[in-house]
Amino acid sequence: MEDIPWRCHRLVIGTGADGALPVMTEVEKEAHRRKVDLVVMPTAEAIGVLSESTKGTNAVLHVTC
Repeated sequence: MEDIPWRCHRLVIGTGADGALPVMTEVEKEAHRRKVDLVVMPTAEAIGVLSESTKGTNAVLHVTC
């Protein structure tokens, strides 16, 4: 599993240009356990969300080659 930046209130995961990067069930469960709002969407949309507000937000962005 990747090193995930959990120290936040919201975690945005960009799943690539076509949304193909899978997010493991364990990540969803850990977000719930930590009371972190998990937002999963294609990377372009995730960047749009991040451009609105980043306070208390961390991100993991998959950039498709």
